[in-house]
Amino acid sequence: MVSSRLALLRKRTLPWGTGATGTQSFWEAHFLPQWLPIFLGLILGAASAFVISKQAWVFLIPLALIVPVSIVFIRYPFVAPMIWMLGFPYIVRTPEFGGRVMYNLLHRAIIPSALVIVILSGWLRIQKREPVRFGRAELVMLCLLGWGLANIILQSPDPSHSIIRFYDRLFVPFCMYWLIRLITPTDRDLRRFLVVAFITVIIQCIIGLISTFSPQSVPHQWLGEAGERTTGTFGNPAVYSSTLIFLALFLLQYCMQGRSRKIGTLFILTFGLVYLCVFFSFSRGSWLGGVLVLIGLVFLYPKTIIRLAAVGLSAMIILGSTIFADQLAFAWERLNTVQTVEGRVLGGAKSIQMIERKPFFGWGYDTYDLYDEQFKTRVANLATDQQKTSHNTFLTLMAEQGVPALVLYFLPIIWWLMLSRKVWRRLPERGFQNWCWLVMLWFLIVDHLTVSSFMDMLRFNLFGTTVFWVALGLIASLVYSHLDPGDLALPKWLITR
Repeated sequence: MVSSRLALLRKRTLPWGTGATGTQSFWEAHFLPQWLPIFLGLILGAASAFVISKQAWVFLIPLALIVPVSIVFIRYPFVAPMIWMLGFPYIVRTPEFGGRVMYNLLHRAIIPSALVIVILSGWLRIQKREPVRFGRAELVMLCLLGWGLANIILQSPDPSHSIIRFYDRLFVPFCMYWLIRLITPTDRDLRRFLVVAFITVIIQCIIGLISTFSPQSVPHQWLGEAGERTTGTFGNPAVYSSTLIFLALFLLQYCMQGRSRKIGTLFILTFGLVYLCVFFSFSRGSWLGGVLVLIGLVFLYPKTIIRLAAVGLSAMIILGSTIFADQLAFAWERLNTVQTVEGRVLGGAKSIQMIERKPFFGWGYDTYDLYDEQFKTRVANLATDQQKTSHNTFLTLMAEQGVPALVLYFLPIIWWLMLSRKVWRRLPERGFQNWCWLVMLWFLIVDHLTVSSFMDMLRFNLFGTTVFWVALGLIASLVYSHLDPGDLALPKWLITR
């Protein structure tokens, strides 16, 4: 019954398909084969001439790659997120390693370009795929972008610079979400992504462990806070831990649903390695988020997770008295450190005062550092702090852009959570994208929201923000494919007679 209604819904919402007779349109039959190549050639020729005239030779490489990359994105657009995950972690905080050109290509260009190509290939009927209709969640995201742009134009002291940061921090993550929604990854796509996840996890774990035991062997840009806290190549322990957990969930899901015992054993050991690196992050927010995910996984796969946790604890007890003695001592010190907690209390109090003064439109996008000094205050017996952040993503968001910005940011999450409750019983028991996979993705959302409550994710960590919207995009794609047309109707109490 559900499948028949879903087929009817897709047929009604088909935006690009052929007519009932299956004949080609005039556009497809005449313009595409004859004039589109000439049109693209003229554009690329003019762009190349302009680059040569300016002697900007480095930009000839991207121009030369436009056509082959476009063909790849048309035939298999899911390769764009795979390339982003494989390459961007190593230059996200250190663009000088790969040059600013690589930074622009891997973050600012590849995802928005892939999104545009997917949309155009659908409009022009170059590549046929199941149609996807955007709805209320995507509309709210557009409203949030509009709210942020208006905030920048009206209140930012440097609008051009703020718009660039806004593009990097929010627009590109939104493009990643929209791209995944349009692609609607299949089980085969996610199994291919397993290779990317495994490679990235292994490299990041190796870099993290080396930085813990031999920090002089790691470039100083990757050492985090004086080499004390493991951050991989991300420069932040919360981003490091949440990204590893996100990728580790892919590996765990294969272990539970795959048929190869050898690969499953390798992946489950890698999952344990991830949690060892999360421990070495020495971030209390990362520890809390990781524990919450682990508790959730116990309810999904109790035998596997309990056995893995028992083995891990036993190993930590044995190693804690030998090679991990210094790390365990530092972890205990982190748990008992009061100074950083005081800083967060003072930073939060400062942000709350900023919100109370301007609750609707805030103080302006990316202006927190300009006004926070005015709101330093004592809390109980705590001295005023010297920190330039609230250490809370959501307080900073409200302080800069007002309470409505936070509401808009959370509405897509709430929307897909409501729809997830409606469809999770319809999801299959087996297969990669079964009901357990949907629940695991929500565990990742919980982890991200947890670590974001201890640091400023949106302001300083665009990679972590993008990973969050990747996870929400996977949730939305999975839920949308199992929706009944009636699930999107307005609630009865809103319908007036």
